[in-house]
This record gives sequence, C-alpha cells and structure tokens, in this order.
Amino acid sequence: MTRQPVTNLPLRRAIVVASGVSRWGAPTTTSAERVWTKVSQEDTAGQWSMFESLVPAGFGVPLHRHFDQEEWFWILEGHFIFEVAGEMHRLEPGTCLLAPRQIPHRWKKTGEADGRMLILVQPSSGMEAFFDRFARLTPDQLQDPAFVNVMFAECNMEVMGPPLDDSVR
Repeated sequence: MTRQPVTNLPLRRAIVVASGVSRWGAPTTTSAERVWTKVSQEDTAGQWSMFESLVPAGFGVPLHRHFDQEEWFWILEGHFIFEVAGEMHRLEPGTCLLAPRQIPHRWKKTGEADGRMLILVQPSSGMEAFFDRFARLTPDQLQDPAFVNVMFAECNMEVMGPPLDDSVR
C-alpha cells in the first residue's frame, strides 16, 4: 500500500526553537511559573500546542478541569506530585502523565530544587494566551481565588479547589 502525502498541513518546514526562548524568540518570563510556547497553535492549525515550563520548588496549580482539552505532561527535571481524579501520582524525570478532558487534576513541584516539564495541550483552544497571561501574574493575583477562577473560566476551564497543600511533599 502506497501512502499518500498529507497536503492539508499548514507547515512545510521544520520548526526549531532554542533553549530559554519561546517559539517566537522571546526570553522566558520571570513570574512564579515560567511558561513559554515551543510549538504554537499557529503551527498545528489549532490541533495542539506544546509548552516548556520552569517550575519553582513548592509551586502548584489549583484543582481544575478542562472542558475540551487533554493535557499531557512530561517531566524533564525535578520531582512532582499530580492528583488526577482523586489519585496521587509521583512523577520524576522521564515520566509522563495524561490528564484527560473533564477530569479534575492539579500538580505541585516537590523537593528543594526547581523543576522543568513539557506540557502538550490538545486541542490548543487558546491555551497559549492563557499560559502567557498566567506567567505574568503577580503574587497577589496568584493568591486571589476570584481572579484565578475568572481567568480559568475565560479559557473554558473550571477551578474546583485549591492547589495541593504544603503537607504534600
């Protein structure tokens, strides 16, 4: 059987993104969690996006769910704990996890050192704008549940609870 080439893809060349910069060449941000786009929804016709995240020790995201997206995480450096559908999963470098759409999940960077992970979201559905905005939040905004809830809702997600507490290590 001869395979026909796919002709409806938007790209006709490789995309190479250097370390420490976004898909568009911008340097990393300086907020609590530093997230930048590595593969843009513009590159994949909105089918998926990939992000690199540098995560400080102790940082975590609130319990939330995506109505329309799967979220895949691949740990590159450090140790993390993820809660997905009420089950706890400890992830170390080289481990990956898929959080299915509609399923509540949250995660936290454990240990003393910062961590790094890749995050793939499928479909993209505005997650680039969400991560760009999230990476620029001030510490006060991060501590304001009403502000965070609105921001998540604007990207078709629902906050369902707080981040994992400090007893989770």
